Amino acid sequence: MDRKVVEQYRLALFGRMVMGVSHEVDNHLSVVLGFAELLQVLGPGEKKALESAGKILSSGEKIAAIIKQFSHYVRPHTPVAEPFTLSAVLSEIVLFSRYDLGRGNVTLVMPGQDAAVRMRGDSRDFALALLAVLLNGVEAMAGRGGKLTVGNARREGSWQVTVADEGPGIPPAVLPRIFEEGFTTKPDPLHSGMGLPVARHIVSGMGGDITTENPPAGGCLVTLRVPAG
Repeated sequence: MDRKVVEQYRLALFGRMVMGVSHEVDNHLSVVLGFAELLQVLGPGEKKALESAGKILSSGEKIAAIIKQFSHYVRPHTPVAEPFTLSAVLSEIVLFSRYDLGRGNVTLVMPGQDAAVRMRGDSRDFALALLAVLLNGVEAMAGRGGKLTVGNARREGSWQVTVADEGPGIPPAVLPRIFEEGFTTKPDPLHSGMGLPVARHIVSGMGGDITTENPPAGGCLVTLRVPAG
């Protein structure tokens, strides 16, 4: 897969997620405007005025952080292999996926996320791969909701990151084609069929692999195996 394809998918995915990011910004902006209005009716020396100013500053900093994170991940770049932690990547991509999770009535469960889970590769690319897998799980539970569980385990010098959904699972006829570029079962033009192929390309480039299966208990389980950092 050409690097250009990865960057095209990155732009398409984050372009789709602008709605969610704008929702997060709007929440904090409402706080800024609300407390700014309150300041207009308070005296400059009042305790509530100082508290309001603090709320405005805090929300303003959060807005700046959201925009900075979004710009960091959406910007095309040349991959650089270096150590990074899974917890750091998760904390940031959860921000981008929160809107889709809420809209799909999906609860993200992340038991036992350890800051010691260190990997080696390009953190922005791995975030893109993991985000593609997460959103695939959200879409699998469309109309029904459920839990999307992210776990990790150490296996022979590598970390296994698992994403399990509570959807209907992948039909047997579809399973062999799941990583085929452009393959999709969804008619919606927003679904290009490139999410899992791009994820596999990224993980393979890190010296790992990615697999999917339908567990006996139901749903779909995606496993990303990445060398420890």
